[in-house]
Amino acid sequence: MIFEKNEIRLPEKQLVLLHKGWGKEVSENTITTGIKYLSDELEVDGYISKPIDLREKLPVIIWNRGGNRNSGRIDDFLASGILGEIASWGYVVISSNYRVNDEFGGKDIKDILNLFEIIDDLPEADNSRIGMEGWSRGGMMMYLCLTKTERIKCAVAVSALSNLERTLLINPSLKKYVSELTKDYNKEKTESFIRSRSAIEFYKDICKDTPILFIHGNADEKVSYLDSVELYERIRKLNSDTDYKLEIIENGDHYLSRNKEMVKEFRRNWFNKYLKY
Repeated sequence: MIFEKNEIRLPEKQLVLLHKGWGKEVSENTITTGIKYLSDELEVDGYISKPIDLREKLPVIIWNRGGNRNSGRIDDFLASGILGEIASWGYVVISSNYRVNDEFGGKDIKDILNLFEIIDDLPEADNSRIGMEGWSRGGMMMYLCLTKTERIKCAVAVSALSNLERTLLINPSLKKYVSELTKDYNKEKTESFIRSRSAIEFYKDICKDTPILFIHGNADEKVSYLDSVELYERIRKLNSDTDYKLEIIENGDHYLSRNKEMVKEFRRNWFNKYLKY
């Protein structure tokens, strides 16, 4: 339940940067609000973005951020740009920054799942049409959510982590963070921690009716593009009647920073296909 809302008004300098990064129409046509809500009786902050000109109930997209702890958290500026851009496509967009005591795919999954209660109370939201998008660690969170709900009508995974064991071998900063989280674990419990956050291990539990678009750059230095390739191949073989699509971006880095327009079109077309009917 939301207990605090604050409409975001960016200072002029940030507005200029937002216009350069996402376009002037995003700030002119959308409104973003910071929220605080309860999840497991914990105070969690997040954001809601929507078009200013609302004439009907709109489909909803839950956007899952990457990173861990403060790294990757979205602030007022990023929320206005990232979420505002999606809202400008004709969606209500909601996102969580996750709880302070981050578990990297543990109980913090509830911080996303509890957004459904908020969506159900939003008068501008069509709660029968909900999509989800996750970037990097946010993709891992999305895969976990897809094992616990059938309400997600379609999903987009961008540079998404599905094999934590492999990612720890190529991402030193994440390895350090996970080592801190598991410092008191024995070998068996540590291995269980890694498996439980790797969709390549639990893909059979992912909702079989949710179409997923996988997008990954083959020059990703933080999460191997093989995470998307291997999960796509396994889940497509398991659920041959469900629409899955894989887009590998040649020379694309983790953030796909040189491929923004292409990636934007892939994402928007996928959401429009399944949420605007």
